[in-house]
Amino acid sequence: MDQDWGSPKYVAEQFAIWYKENSNTIPAPTEIRQREFAFLHFGGKAMFRHISFSDEDAFRHYLMENAPAHSYHSSSYYSKPAADMSNKGWRGADLVFDIDADHFNLPCQKQHDKWKCRTCGKEGVGKPPEVCVCGKATFETETWLCEQCLQAAKNETQKLLDILVQDFGMSFKGDLVVNFSGNRGYHVHVRSLKVRGFDQSSRREVVDYILGTGLKPEYLGFTPKGKGGRSILGDEGWRGRAGKAIYDYVSMSTSEEIKALGLGRTLTQSLVERKEEFLNTLESNHPSFVLSRFAGKYEGRIMTDLGILMEKAVKEQAADVDTVVTTDIHRLIRLPNTLHGKTGWQVQTIRPEHFSDYDPLISAIAFKTGVVKIFVKYSPRFRIGSEWYGPYSEERVEIPKAAAIFLLCKKGGIIVE
Repeated sequence: MDQDWGSPKYVAEQFAIWYKENSNTIPAPTEIRQREFAFLHFGGKAMFRHISFSDEDAFRHYLMENAPAHSYHSSSYYSKPAADMSNKGWRGADLVFDIDADHFNLPCQKQHDKWKCRTCGKEGVGKPPEVCVCGKATFETETWLCEQCLQAAKNETQKLLDILVQDFGMSFKGDLVVNFSGNRGYHVHVRSLKVRGFDQSSRREVVDYILGTGLKPEYLGFTPKGKGGRSILGDEGWRGRAGKAIYDYVSMSTSEEIKALGLGRTLTQSLVERKEEFLNTLESNHPSFVLSRFAGKYEGRIMTDLGILMEKAVKEQAADVDTVVTTDIHRLIRLPNTLHGKTGWQVQTIRPEHFSDYDPLISAIAFKTGVVKIFVKYSPRFRIGSEWYGPYSEERVEIPKAAAIFLLCKKGGIIVE
């Protein structure tokens, strides 16, 4: 039996057929002459980059002739995109965000992901530890994805879009583009001229805002020096969002969950025994009333506890974006409507009005016809379209090409006769 797991030759052939039939439907990125392109081909480990195209026809011709495993374009705009980095002539960059379920700690990962220490051979499920019990930190990982992974990434993307629209005034009519990454998450591009010239420090400030970094209770009015006033729940920006985050977190938490936060006895008791009064105070009054009604003589400790509570609550409202991607002014990002070599799925641009109903396990499936026989080494249960497959372990199966290509791209099987 062929032991070249993933049967890359077969997958490459299928990609080539797909690109010959579909390359004419793949739009080039905006301002194509100022973009750098990069590609990773089947069987190669080095990325071909510093490529430029004069027009959309040349771009599509390249895809049709080369059928790459992975395709990228620069978020940046350059005077000379084909030159080396020092001579490109940076002219600005889109503000891009990457939300990937691989960065989250999700319960489902312990069901479908595995790791093995290369040094001592110890194995485990879920994410590998920072350091193995043997003291080394070199791991082999096998990561899959499921509906829970994709839904978690979608939820974070929706939170990001809400912040960009509500707080930054961005619009889907030209400013914002949302793409499914073709694998475990989503990419959001901000193409507004207002952000194109942002340097790394400016982009870092945007990320800090989206993550709610550095928020403190006193910034929201939780202070004994407050002079009263209205509730902050209707305020714009993080002032209102953080207030609502605390309100929602307290209202939805059980007594056990509140006790598990490790807050001081005074605030814990208030949130457990006087929850409705606490929520009504937030809803109807200035945050300073929380201190006057619930702190008593433990004002200093209450401020510390409110900080812990707010950090936990804000994390539920912040969008978990990859900070490195957004702050990198020379970032390469996946080309929309191309294929992803680790899944065989299509990177797709999603119309904003369709995002809430978007299901990549239906919409992004590229290979829709045919049946293939493969030997599966291992696979958790997974869905393609409306059908479920697996789990498989050391067995021959005959399955639709869409499911087979996915397993092959994940190196979970090989083609058999």
